[in-house]
Amino acid sequence: MSDKSEKLEKIINEQIEVEKQTLTELLEAEETAAETAVKLLYMEMRLDTWKHIKFLEGVRDLITKVPCSDWSEKVQRYVDRVKVERKLREIQSRESRMSELLTQALGVIEDPFATLLLTHLKEDEDRHVEDLEQMCRIIQTLPLQKPGTRLGSEDKC
Repeated sequence: MSDKSEKLEKIINEQIEVEKQTLTELLEAEETAAETAVKLLYMEMRLDTWKHIKFLEGVRDLITKVPCSDWSEKVQRYVDRVKVERKLREIQSRESRMSELLTQALGVIEDPFATLLLTHLKEDEDRHVEDLEQMCRIIQTLPLQKPGTRLGSEDKC
């Protein structure tokens, strides 16, 4: 691994630790809160923090782990890419329906905090469709094995 990669891995590991501390604090705060609005705010922050941890762990794996280059592993990576595209299409229609339902709810809700939460959720749903589409396009263009790895069955898994 290059010095740059090692430095990046160290930074990501530090980020993960900070996020984990925050996650613990938010969980404790959520459990002790009595007011529903406060609980919902803590939950929103907690889930977002958990998502950050998982994304950072995934990025770390993406930059540090060299996939096996056995033929069966390459085929599996290709199959995964086909599956994710199909699943994305299925979910996009549901995301659109969720956005429509949130628009309806926002038309009748009167509570300002609930309005803010539902608006935030609707923006997430709308952004998901676009973000997921972009991520899927990038995944489809990635090579089936990392550059610089040996070809075929030269590498044993």
